[in-house]
Formats: sequence, structure tokens, C-alpha cells
Amino acid sequence: MKMKIALFHPWLKSRGGAERVVLEFLKHTKHDVDVYSWVYDKANTFKEFGKFKIKVIAPKIAQLFARSYILRGLFFPISLFSKIPLRKYDLFLISTGGLAELIALKNYKPGKTCAYVHTILRAAYEEDVRWNLQYRYKDPFSKLAYLIAVHIYRFFERRAWKKIDVAIFNSELSLERAIKHNLVKEKKVYVVYPPVDVKKYEKAKIQKGDYFLYVARFGMAKRQDALLVAWKMFVKEHPNYGLVLAGSVENKSYFEKIKKIAAETKNVEIKTNIEDKELLKLYSNCLAVVFVPFMEDFGIVPFEAMVLGKPLMAVDKGGYVNLVKKYYKNIVWIKEGEELSLNIVKSLNKFLDKQLEAKKVKIPDLNAKRFVEKIENIIEK
Repeated sequence: MKMKIALFHPWLKSRGGAERVVLEFLKHTKHDVDVYSWVYDKANTFKEFGKFKIKVIAPKIAQLFARSYILRGLFFPISLFSKIPLRKYDLFLISTGGLAELIALKNYKPGKTCAYVHTILRAAYEEDVRWNLQYRYKDPFSKLAYLIAVHIYRFFERRAWKKIDVAIFNSELSLERAIKHNLVKEKKVYVVYPPVDVKKYEKAKIQKGDYFLYVARFGMAKRQDALLVAWKMFVKEHPNYGLVLAGSVENKSYFEKIKKIAAETKNVEIKTNIEDKELLKLYSNCLAVVFVPFMEDFGIVPFEAMVLGKPLMAVDKGGYVNLVKKYYKNIVWIKEGEELSLNIVKSLNKFLDKQLEAKKVKIPDLNAKRFVEKIENIIEK
């Protein structure tokens, strides 16, 4: 039976993993879907969203603070005044990476409200709280304000989750976070891995280049700064190799910091807001793919590298780890920890010693059509 679905995703503002998941669902679902969002930045997100029904339910001024880690908290009051006409729909589907579930406080379809959970709010999760207190909030006032905000959010988070009838998580790690917050007790929960557009990667011609590639939005949690510190040490001994950092700009002040460090470091190139064709070319021609974010919820990049057969160097903690270990041996793991830059250098040297070559693999769990079929099977119940 074809259903009419209201899908809420908080912001379509970049070319990130969560936006791509929503886009793949829209492209492959058999149901009639209207997308509701607080922010729709056509210039910086996927152009293909223009083919679908996108309804913005927040004032235009909201776009000004959607990219700020701190000011995103202002979306909480916006959520209390955002109204979606759910009577018109058979199902309400929330796509959340934290904060978005607050929409359920004022928008709830009893027994028919589902969530696809990229993660609960990382800023309010214990491991991230410790990381933020160490790296983001260093003076006593900002630390106190942050901890108070976390406490308030956790209260409303629990209330919002009571309105979610079915929760589908993108990885075992994301589910583990929700369990620790006691959000999914007596709920129907599932794990469905996000899709990767494997077909375009399977057909790509593979070249062995002389540069390492890191694909990620420019933001503190993606840790391009730690990678550059490592690269500065590594390139002194290995001047024939290069590093390419590719991604959209999430945090402008952080991006300026990265540009400054890169300008002072040998053999570093930065590419922003690139189209899929150029990204595929970067993947195809690189020597290896590096992936160093902090506790990534799932992580699509490692699987794009795997489908191409590119050797992979990735941090050993994240939502992708279990699945990578299941399918791939062509990898050097980077030990997570406070000495990350030194650990990256060790892994880069280990990679050169092992001389890993390209080895393509197929990952059936990540087929886009299969992803949508799994989601549809769950929500149709």
C-alpha cells in the first residue's frame, strides 16, 4: 500500500552523510513523501533535492545559525513552534542526528511516529561531553554554561523520545548511545546501515596515485587539525607524498584555521564543495584513504574506499568498525586516543611498510535499494 509520509530532517545545508541518506530514501521509496526542514540551503546541499517536495518551517534567519555548533541550541524554541499538518499523512518519519527529535514535542502521530537515528545529540553524550570540555570549552564560564545546557537538553530529550514509537539506528554504536541514555526502553528498535552509492564506485577506473585523501566536512570533530599535525611530521621524512583534504565547510572559523596550518605545511591541498564526479576522481587516483573523525556515528567514507578497493587508514572507534572488519582486510587501523597525531604518523609509516595494493570488495549490506526496502518493511508494519 502506498503511504503518504511526512519526513522531517532538521537542515539540508551541506553535502553530508545524513543529507545523502535522506536523498537516497527519496530517490528509491515507493511512497509519497513530503520533506519538512528548518533550513534548506540549495546552494550548498545536493542539487537533487530540487526534484522533491521540500517545505521550510522555520524563519529564514534560522539559516544564519544552522552551522554554528553553539547557536544550534536556538533550534530548541523553534521546534516548539514548528507545526507540521500530520493529519494529512499516514506516517511521520523523523531523521535525526540529535535535536531533530524535539520536533515530536509538538508534532506527534500516535503509534505512527518513527525515527531514523544517525545518532542521539553528540553534544549531550558522555564521551563527547568530556571531549568538548577538553577541546571546545576551556574557560570556567563556557564550561558551566555548556554543562547546564546539556542538563536541560537531556530533560527534553527524554520527553521527546517518549513520542517516538519505532527507532531505526544507523549503527550499533548509535543504538548503544541511546541505550546508555535510557531512551529506547520497551521500544521497537532496529539497526539499518545507511546506503552507499556502490554502483558508481564499482565502475570507476582505478589509478595508483601519490597522495592520501581525507573526505569530511571541515569541523572540529572531523579533526583535520590533528591530521595536519601528523602530516607535518610525516612529510619531513616522506616528501614525495601529498595530502588532499576534501569536504564542505561546516565551521568557517575552524576552516580558516585549517587553511592557515595547511599553508605552512608541505604537499597539502584543500578542496571544498566538490561535485560527485570530481570526488570520484579523487578517490580513484589516490594512494590511500584516511579517516580520522572523533567517534563517527557511522561513516560512509570508509565504504566508498572499500568499494574502490583503496587501502584504508581509519580510527579504530566508530559506527563503521564492525562492518569494515567483516568485509575488509586492506586496512591499517589508527589507535584512538589523546596522542592521535602520533598514532596517525605510526599508521602512515606502517602503511608504507605493508605496501597495500587496491583490492575491490562488494558490500551487499549497503546497497541503496536494499536500504530503502529495509526501512519500508519496518515502517509498513
